[in-house]
Amino acid sequence: MIVAHLSDLHLGFQAYGRVDERGRNLREADVAAAFHAAVDAIIEIAPDVVAIAGDVFDHAHPAPRALVDFSHGLARLREALPDCPVVIAAGARDTPHGADAPGVLDAFAPLPGVHVATTEARSLRLLDGDLEVWLLPHRAVLAAGREVVRPGNGAARTLLVAHALADPGRGPKIREREWSYVALGGRHRRTRWRERVHDAGSLERVGPAPWEEAAEEKGFLVADLEQGTVEFRPLPGRPVVALAPIDFDPQRPDRLRERVVEVLEELPGGIDDKIVRLRVRGLGADEFPRIQGILAGYRARALHLEVEVT
Repeated sequence: MIVAHLSDLHLGFQAYGRVDERGRNLREADVAAAFHAAVDAIIEIAPDVVAIAGDVFDHAHPAPRALVDFSHGLARLREALPDCPVVIAAGARDTPHGADAPGVLDAFAPLPGVHVATTEARSLRLLDGDLEVWLLPHRAVLAAGREVVRPGNGAARTLLVAHALADPGRGPKIREREWSYVALGGRHRRTRWRERVHDAGSLERVGPAPWEEAAEEKGFLVADLEQGTVEFRPLPGRPVVALAPIDFDPQRPDRLRERVVEVLEELPGGIDDKIVRLRVRGLGADEFPRIQGILAGYRARALHLEVEVT
C-alpha cells in the first residue's frame, strides 16, 4: 500500500513583486509549477492514496488562480488515478477565521474520491476497509492539546494525516507503533521525526527567508506501508543561493566593490533569474553607498537579490 505524502503547497504565495508576461507574480507561478510537477510525478507513481498535510493555500481566502491551480491538479489526479483517494487535513492557512464558517477546502469535499477535514478531526475507512485514515486539521490539533491520537481497530493499515509538529511536549501525542504511517505538515523542512513519522516539507521555498533552505531539495514523500520504507521524490524549483559572506576591510574600502562583483559574477550558472542573498559583514550604514550603485544591474538580472549588512 503506497501513500504519496505532500504538505505545505502554499498555492497563491507571492513575493518580490516580479511578474510574467501575463501579469502573474513569478513566485506564485513557481509554486503552482511545483504543485503541477508533483501531480505529474504522482500519476507516474500511481500510489494507493494521496495525503496532503495542510496549507494547500497561502491564505484562507485564496485568489481565483490558486483555486484553479488546485482544482485542475485534483482533476488530473482523479482522471488518471480514479481508484486513488485524496485525503486532506487543513493547515493554519486553510483554516476559516470564524468558528462556524466553511473553509476554502470545503469547496473540494464534494468531488468524488476527495476527503477533507477543515476544522474537526475525521476518520475514514478506505480501500475496501483495508485502510483507516485519521485527518487532523490545524484547529483540531489546537483543540486536542496533548491528547493521545490513536486509531480504532480492525483495519490492516492505519494512516494519520495532520498539520502538526511531532516535537516532544508540543502537539498531540502520537504513538508511532499504532500507526502504519504518520504524514505531517507545517514545518516546511523535510523532517524524519521517527521511523514512521515524517513531515514532507514544502514543495517550494515559501518562507520569509528562503536562503535558509537553499541547500535543501524540495519535493514530496512516498511511503510503502507494507515495506516500511519512505522515499523522497525531488521536484524542480527556482534556484535559491546563499552566498558566502564578504568581510568589509576599513583599511581597504575600495576593495569592497571588487569583492561584490567577484562574488556575484563567480556564481555558478550566473545570477540570472535566481533568488540570491549577499551578506556584507562589518559595513556601516554610511559605507553602504559604496556598493549601492553596482547592485542595480544585478538586481535587474536576478529574480531577487537580498543584501544584508551586518
